[in-house]
Amino acid sequence: MVGSTAHETVTKVHAEHQEKFRAHHERFAAQSWYDVDPRLALLLAPIFKGDPDATIELTVVADGTVISGSVVSEQAWARRQHDQIRPGSPAIADALDALESAMDEQRHQAAAETNANPQLKTQDRYIHFLGPLLLSGGDHVHLQATRVDLRKVSAWSIGRVPADQEL
Repeated sequence: MVGSTAHETVTKVHAEHQEKFRAHHERFAAQSWYDVDPRLALLLAPIFKGDPDATIELTVVADGTVISGSVVSEQAWARRQHDQIRPGSPAIADALDALESAMDEQRHQAAAETNANPQLKTQDRYIHFLGPLLLSGGDHVHLQATRVDLRKVSAWSIGRVPADQEL
């Protein structure tokens, strides 16, 4: 990838991702959405419907890590991520913008094929956090735009863990 433009690099990585996606599609499609807590899915429904102003303070446990912060729509999360990338790498930000429609199409296709739970629609595989606090092994880590696979959530609570709270 040395000597190639950011757009070429991102395009190549996107093509590799699509190839992996197709190769593993059956395995991913076989994973049960029924493992997602239906009450959590209902709580997140306004955010999943793409309400640009919808947000909720939420704490989840995923793979043993506590993640606590503001949950927003995927669009708001993508805008924040874009804002993080653009100042340092405008070429990469432009390349990602160019690929956005292809990624949207892939998300919609995946959602249509995993329609086992009617509460879960196009972007419901992930919970999108802005500025969450991660707590793991006694360490506190502040992150920017972060997303968590909804199927990995083993526990959740409405509200945010205060940054200075010891667990």
